[in-house]
Amino acid sequence: MSYEPTIQYAEKIADLTLNGLVIKGNLLAHNGTGWVQASASDAATNLYAQYLAMQSGVSGDIIKGCKGCVLYDADGGLTANGTVFVSGTAGAYTQTRPATAADVIQIVGRALSTTEVRIDIDHPSELEVFYPPSAYDTTGEQGLGVVDSPAWVGPAMDTSGEDVYFTGRFPSNVIAVDEAYIVYNSIGDTGGKVAAAIVCCADGATNTGDTGTAHTTAAPTSVADNKLCYSDVSGMFDADALKPNYNFTVAATAGASFVGDLQVLGLYMRYIVV
Repeated sequence: MSYEPTIQYAEKIADLTLNGLVIKGNLLAHNGTGWVQASASDAATNLYAQYLAMQSGVSGDIIKGCKGCVLYDADGGLTANGTVFVSGTAGAYTQTRPATAADVIQIVGRALSTTEVRIDIDHPSELEVFYPPSAYDTTGEQGLGVVDSPAWVGPAMDTSGEDVYFTGRFPSNVIAVDEAYIVYNSIGDTGGKVAAAIVCCADGATNTGDTGTAHTTAAPTSVADNKLCYSDVSGMFDADALKPNYNFTVAATAGASFVGDLQVLGLYMRYIVV
């Protein structure tokens, strides 16, 4: 038998205009038009949970939603003191960590008992990561790097055809990339141009994956001798490339107009995570 859940001690309540069918107790996301059932398996439209529905409704209805409460569900079948995630089933929560490739892993509460959940939905936050360049070396590549006073270190790009590489893994709770910069130290360079490309794929997937949007050959911002400059490569991490828990590799290629070296310090990423 199915029972309607009971909501107690609700807090951070808001009026929400629906854009689809919603059942009381559903986790809710915004799809750009209105509030709908949240889903861990819909990374393309970022349907991460922001509220819990305190009422049922259909498109156009305005209902109450809350970010925190104690939810009593006689049908819960929960394990007490266990973590509660957004489910891949629309609107639902689960104690089984979603495991499908590209699922957004979002914790929304903790089970108090077999029938009660403390819901506590936080707002998205920033996560900053700095990926160092790979030490990969072959003939014609950048070698093990150079040192520049006062002790900046890293591979050097110039007109000899050097590439530089980064590898990493997107956080399992990522929903967007706010900024992505390749950061350099200019050693005598005033206008060297750099292109970049990306490949992203899940564990067990074909390594050609998704190639995002290539960074067109261009001079870094603020490039000048003895300056730290950067290439804004945020556009590479589009919705098709950026998937939670995907592996990625970025290759930056030296172009023309070098009069010195661009010493590569790292890839700075600022993620938005839930």
